[in-house]
Amino acid sequence: MKEIRAYVRRDEVNELVERLRAAGAPGVAIIEIHPLGYGYEANPFERFKAGVVDRYRHLAIVKLEIVCTDPQLERLIQVIEDQCQSGFGGDGMIFVSEVVEAVRICDRARGEPALIESRPQDQRGATHAVV
Repeated sequence: MKEIRAYVRRDEVNELVERLRAAGAPGVAIIEIHPLGYGYEANPFERFKAGVVDRYRHLAIVKLEIVCTDPQLERLIQVIEDQCQSGFGGDGMIFVSEVVEAVRICDRARGEPALIESRPQDQRGATHAVV
């Protein structure tokens, strides 16, 4: 299993998440961040007056986290690249890490089966979505 961490522009997120889900991504976590480095430049007009966070506030970047199976990896990276690549700085970054284990808490599914959606029923018979 792999974890993809992709840092992309916020204006790409809605369509990107839809494309990732259509490509088989088991789930996507979206986290708003304030980037420093990796090509993200501060506002040049406030370089000396503003603090470091204020200078970077205008950068609308989010981090996507996706845990996927090994066979899904290249397809999901391709989706991110196709959606976000403009050819100019600030398109984003993708990092891939190994995932040693995944555990879905509600039914204790482990490994790749934990990544597959299921709808277990609770004791009252209600169905819950699990991602």
